[in-house]
Amino acid sequence: MVSTEESFQQTQDALDVARLERARALQQVQTLCETGRRHLVIPFLMANMQRVPALRKIRLWQLDSIMFNTSRRIANKTIRVMRETINDDSSVNDGYVTLGWALESKEKTVRMTTWLLQLSLRERLSTFQKPEGFPYASLYQQSTDD
Repeated sequence: MVSTEESFQQTQDALDVARLERARALQQVQTLCETGRRHLVIPFLMANMQRVPALRKIRLWQLDSIMFNTSRRIANKTIRVMRETINDDSSVNDGYVTLGWALESKEKTVRMTTWLLQLSLRERLSTFQKPEGFPYASLYQQSTDD
């Protein structure tokens, strides 16, 4: 039988290993971004989350901060916009949402896709193009009369 002290030490060791795995993954994300391969970040994380479940606990604000060199405040604001867009009612604080949370189930992947959309719009990596003859185009016109 394992003593309480040994059990505690095993748990601490497992937490340290998980923390190290997340740090390594975030370092790889930074390297990908610095070498102009930001488009490979999500595929890299998705592939490695299968092998290293600890990566599911990487926080979205950390990824945003590394990928786009944003502050934690701006990253959390983007998360807030994402959650408001999809009417997310989960009780997790914006600063604590993780990859695992964003990919919790097939139905919840809207969290990840909306977050990625918000990032691409914020960073002007994509734009919304209305189709020619779109009947509701006036709804999307920007007003400068504020």
